[in-house]
Amino acid sequence: MAAKADWERVPIDEKIQMFLRVSDQMADIYRADLNATTMLGQAKTMVQAEIDSACELIDFFRFNCFFAKELMKYQPISEDPSTTLNLLRYRALEGFIASVTPFNFTAIAGNLAYTPCVMGNVTLWKPSDTAILSNYLIYKIFRDAGFPDGVVNFLPSDGPVFGKTVTAHQDLAAVNFTGSVPTFQWLWKAVGENLQNF
Repeated sequence: MAAKADWERVPIDEKIQMFLRVSDQMADIYRADLNATTMLGQAKTMVQAEIDSACELIDFFRFNCFFAKELMKYQPISEDPSTTLNLLRYRALEGFIASVTPFNFTAIAGNLAYTPCVMGNVTLWKPSDTAILSNYLIYKIFRDAGFPDGVVNFLPSDGPVFGKTVTAHQDLAAVNFTGSVPTFQWLWKAVGENLQNF
């Protein structure tokens, strides 16, 4: 949470430029590494890895930056701005986002962990045990590109331990999840049982 205040103060255009720079690097100098780690860690073929870890991940980041820019253009209607001006201020959620990512899609993992950061959020990223290699590479690429410490926290860990810890924490703002129905139901129930803590 210590990094959140500083990250929120970074103008959205600067955040978007960081994401677009990383996307360009992933499309170029890191493309083969993203594909190779996905092939090794998730047993995908070269074609499957290219579609998942390179193409789709890069598209996610580029599209999400585009949509963030579009969102920032929107302001509520002010019938008579000379007397009443309606304004909307976009800001990060209060707290952190727990990103629990799947074993089978590198792109979804990177998207769930990083996209909330475009809007100033910070995440705790719990990768799948069987996708740590490709997921760590994404984390490393962002770190090497200058993303501040603490914006995304890469936390390979035991699923139930992570789940119990984050769902009981007073600073949990959201859960970003792709995975099995039983795990989703467990997280949903745990959040509901801890509502008084938030």
